[in-house]
Amino acid sequence: MEAFGKYLLQMACWLAGFGIVYYILLRKETHYNINRWFLVSGLFVSLVFPLFPLQYKVVKPFPNIPLEVVANTETVESGFRFNLSLSEILMMIYIAGITFFVLRFILQILKLKRLKASSKHILISNTNVYQVEKETAPFSFFRNIYVSKTMDDSTVLETVVAHEKVHIEEHHWADLLLFELARSIQWFNPLMHLYRKAIMQNHEYLADLGALGNGIQARNYQTILINQMFGIPVLQMVSSFTMFNPGKRITMMKKNKSKPAKKLKVLWAVPLIAIILFAFAEPKYEYSGTSTLPAGQNTISVKGIVIDADGEPLPGTSVIVSKTTTGTITDLNGNFILEGIDPDALIVFSFVGYETVKLKADKKMKVKMKKQVYKINPSLNVVETNVAPPPPPPPPKIIDIKGKDGKEPLIVVDGKIYNGDISEIDPVTIKTISVLKEEIDTKAYGAKGKNGVIEITTKSKEFFEKKEIQEEEVFIVVEDMPQFNGGDKALQEYLIKATTNAKEKGSALIGFTVLNDGSIDNVRIKEGTSDYTKKAAYKIVSSMPKWKPGMQRGKPVKVDMEIQIDF
Repeated sequence: MEAFGKYLLQMACWLAGFGIVYYILLRKETHYNINRWFLVSGLFVSLVFPLFPLQYKVVKPFPNIPLEVVANTETVESGFRFNLSLSEILMMIYIAGITFFVLRFILQILKLKRLKASSKHILISNTNVYQVEKETAPFSFFRNIYVSKTMDDSTVLETVVAHEKVHIEEHHWADLLLFELARSIQWFNPLMHLYRKAIMQNHEYLADLGALGNGIQARNYQTILINQMFGIPVLQMVSSFTMFNPGKRITMMKKNKSKPAKKLKVLWAVPLIAIILFAFAEPKYEYSGTSTLPAGQNTISVKGIVIDADGEPLPGTSVIVSKTTTGTITDLNGNFILEGIDPDALIVFSFVGYETVKLKADKKMKVKMKKQVYKINPSLNVVETNVAPPPPPPPPKIIDIKGKDGKEPLIVVDGKIYNGDISEIDPVTIKTISVLKEEIDTKAYGAKGKNGVIEITTKSKEFFEKKEIQEEEVFIVVEDMPQFNGGDKALQEYLIKATTNAKEKGSALIGFTVLNDGSIDNVRIKEGTSDYTKKAAYKIVSSMPKWKPGMQRGKPVKVDMEIQIDF
C-alpha cells in the first residue's frame, strides 16, 4: 500500500511538472509537433519512471547487532474485524474510481461500435467515412471518420474529412489511449483535466495546420469551422473537428510561426526531470567491512533471498560472513548480494526475533528463518507480599515422600492429577498442602492413590492456565515497546514516590508482563539485595497502573519486561 501510494505521488509530480512547463513556456508557441511529443513524453514518463527510482550509494560501517534477549511477545489475533482502517477505506474508494473509468471507456468503445454498425459507409479520398443517422459533430477515431448524414455539402464534407484525416495519419488516437490509461490511474487528480485539454487542443492545431497545408483555403476552412462549432458534443476520447474554441484556433492559424530558437524552451524539462528524479531518489545502503580472505584466493558472488516460515521476505536481515566484518542487509524484497566471498565461508543470517541461521556460501541461496523462542521458568524464591500470614513454604523434600514399595505418591493440584515435577510448582501460588494415607487415597483416587496422595490447593484456580502461559513460545523485541502512562519521566516520579519511605537501602530486579490491554501480570522477583527490597519491589510493580501496551505490526501484544528498583 505504501509503495503504491508513493508511485501515485511520483506520477502526479511528473504530470504536474510537465504540465507547468507546457502552460508557462510552450502553450503559445506554434511548434505543435514539439509540443505534442513533450506532452506525450510527460504521460509516458509519469507511468514508467516511478517504477525505476534513481538510487544513490550510501556506504556505512556494518551496525552492531545486540544478541541479548530483551523481551518476548505473544501476538493477539482478533478474528473477524468489522472496522476498516483509513488506508483500507481509501484503497476501496481508489479501486472504485479506477473501475468507473475503465467501465466508462469500455462503454464508449461499445457505443462507437454500435454507431459504426448503424451508419452508412462511404469512401472520400481513400478514407473510411461513416454517415451517422443522428445529428453529431464530425469526429474521428482510429482510421475511421464519423459525420452527420445531414452534412451533404460536398465542400464542407471534403474540408472536414481533410481535417480529420490529419488526426488519423498522425495517430492522434494513440496519444488519447495513453492518456486514458494515465487518467484511469490518476482519476482523482484534478490536473488530469487540464492535461487532457492541452493534448487535444494541440491535436486540433496540428490538424488545422495539416488541412491548410493540403490545399484547403484558409478563409473557407475558418468559415466552415465557425459554422460547425455548434454541433452536438461527441465522445470524450475522440478527435473532433469542432473540438475546443474555434476562435482560439483561428487566431493560432493566423499567428506568425514561432522562431526556431524558441524550440529550445523544451530544454526546461531537463532541470525539471533532474529535480523530480533526485527528490524521489532512494538510498542504496552498502555495509562495508574488511575481508579476511588471503590475496589471490578464488571467490564467488553470493546472491539470495531471506524469507520467513510463511514465505514472506524479511527486509533488513543482517547477512554477515562468519568471523569477518564483511556483510550487508537484505532489501525490501528480502534479496541480498555479497561479492568476493570464500566458497568455504559460512554466511550468518540474523534478524531480531528469529533464530540465527548459519549456512555455507553458495552462488544462489534461499534462506528460511524461524522465529526465535525460549522458555520462561519462574524463580523458586519468590516472596509473597500481599497479606499476612505468609503462605506456607513448600516442603523442601516433598518429592522424597514415598508410598508403598518406595514409589512416589500421586500429586493432585486443585483436584487435577499433576504429572510434572513437584519442584516446578511456584511456592507463591500454593495455599495448602495435604498428605493423605494410602487407605483414604485408594477410596478417593482408586488404584492411582495406592502409594499415597499429596493434595495441593493453589490460591488461584487458574494455576494450569498460568503455567501454560509461562511455557508459551516467546519472541524477542516488538516494534513499539510498552510505556508507562506519561512516559519515562512519569515512571521515574512513580518509583521515587513509591520508594520514599523505604526502611532499607538496596535494590531488586523485578520481571513482569505488560498484557495487550496494558495491565500488569506475571510479576516475579528475579534478584534483590535483601528480603525487604524483594518484597517492597514486588509490591510496587504489582500495584502499577495500566501501561500503554506494546505493538507489533499494528496489533497490541504481551511483552515481558524487567525493571530495576533502587531504595
